[in-house]
This record gives sequence, structure tokens and C-alpha cells, in this order.
Amino acid sequence: MKDEVNSQPVKLVIEHIKKQIAERRILPGERLPSERKLSELLQVSRSHVREALQKMELYGIVKIYPQSGTVVSEFSKDQLDTMITDALKISKYDFSSLVYVRVLLEIEVCKLCAINRTEEDLENIEKTLFELEEKFDTELRVEKDFAFHQAIAQGGHNPVISSLLLIITPDILKYYQKYKVCAVPQKTVHAEHREMLQKIKNKDKDGMKELVLRHLSNLIDFAKLSTKGEIPEFEYGHI
Repeated sequence: MKDEVNSQPVKLVIEHIKKQIAERRILPGERLPSERKLSELLQVSRSHVREALQKMELYGIVKIYPQSGTVVSEFSKDQLDTMITDALKISKYDFSSLVYVRVLLEIEVCKLCAINRTEEDLENIEKTLFELEEKFDTELRVEKDFAFHQAIAQGGHNPVISSLLLIITPDILKYYQKYKVCAVPQKTVHAEHREMLQKIKNKDKDGMKELVLRHLSNLIDFAKLSTKGEIPEFEYGHI
């Protein structure tokens, strides 16, 4: 319930900007009011304004220029309206749905990375894995874990899938940190990550689906429990 309450100011900011664009008070390519002005106008904190703008930038609706302000993207009014509607919908998705999508994407990016990765990609993946193993027993564990998986996504060289993972990551992170989902023994996690890395090194996509499902099994089980039977059973057999 607390997460829903905290999301309301962010939604308010996005809906205000949507209305301004719909009424042509702000046109594509024009600059939005400053964070301070939006905060005062809508009676929300600047951190909520910032979160709303970052979310809209993630969807390509605006572009944030440090020290210069935020500019509306050069799309038509109808296109912007659709994009903002989608951005508002993401906050309504439940955790289990986000996990379902993450697992589907993770399987695909791991297979793509094994096929398409370059030596530079491999170096980046190894670097992020080293940092994760170093920070495994610290509060940075979850952040470093996602950095490792994002490096694999980038190595797949499909920017759409990589971007989709980035979009759903913030909401999944909230659950990770709130409910301590990553309660998997260190030895097991390291072994699975190393197995992924070895398959990517060898450009071996065979068995990657089974490896990813095994690696994320704790997360999948937690998501199933969180639904309390309200959604269908997870099914990944078609991939």
C-alpha cells in the first residue's frame, strides 16, 4: 500500500504534463517548466518531479539536459499521448507480471549474447561480474547483480530488449530490497554466474534457457507466492 501511495505524486506530475501537451500549452521540442516550478505548482516534492521526468525520459517522451532543463521529444501530439499513457500503466503492473517478463527477456538476451557478443562485450561482462563478487556481501549486491545482467543484455546487441529490461528494473528492484528476495547462497549464485559467463565465452546458447530458469528459480517462486493464486501459473515452455 505504501508503494501505491508514493507513486501517486509521480503519476500526478506525468498526468499534468500529459494534459499540457494535449492542450498544446507545451509543444514537441519545447522546454518544460523547471523542477522547482512543477514542484510548487503541483504541491509535490522535487524528488517526485525528478522521478516522473526520469520515467518519461526512459520512455523517450522527454530528454533531460543537465543544467539546461527538460525538453519534450519531437513526436506528434498523438504519439506522445500514447507513450505517456503507456508510462502511466507501468506503475499498475504487479510484481509477478514484471518477473514473468524479466525471465522471458533474460532467457532471450542470454542466448543472443552467446551468439552476438564481441570481445569488448566479454570484457565488460567479466568486469561487472568481478565487481558483483566483490560487493556480494554489501548493500550494493542487488545493484551490481543487475549491472551484470544488463551487461549481458547489451552484449546481445538488441537495443529494444535491453531497453525493456531497463524499464522494468526499477520496480523489480523495489521488491528485491523490500522483501530481500535474493536469499540464495553465495556459492550457488557465483557458480551460476560463472556458468553463464562460460557459455557466453564459448558462444554456446544450448541449455541457456534451463540455466536462466534455474538461476532465477528463487525469484520465480517468490513471485508465485506473491500472487496468492491470482494469476495463471508461470509457463516458459514456448521459448
